[in-house]
Amino acid sequence: MSTHPAKALGVRRYGARPATRLTLSRILSTFGIWFARSVQRRALRELARDVRLLNDIGLDRQEALREATKPFWRQ
Repeated sequence: MSTHPAKALGVRRYGARPATRLTLSRILSTFGIWFARSVQRRALRELARDVRLLNDIGLDRQEALREATKPFWRQ
């Protein structure tokens, strides 16, 4: 009786394990959030040039610049 060594150890040969898929999903989600923050902060930095536009969204220049200068990984 010959069995594959991976099968004997209880390891699946095809497809990722559910925990691996969950981890990969979380990593991709985190990268997506970071990318979105980066884009939004860049846009906010551009808005900080025009006080009228900032007033439209309810921010003053200091608040906009404080948020725009945060690194993308900070909430």
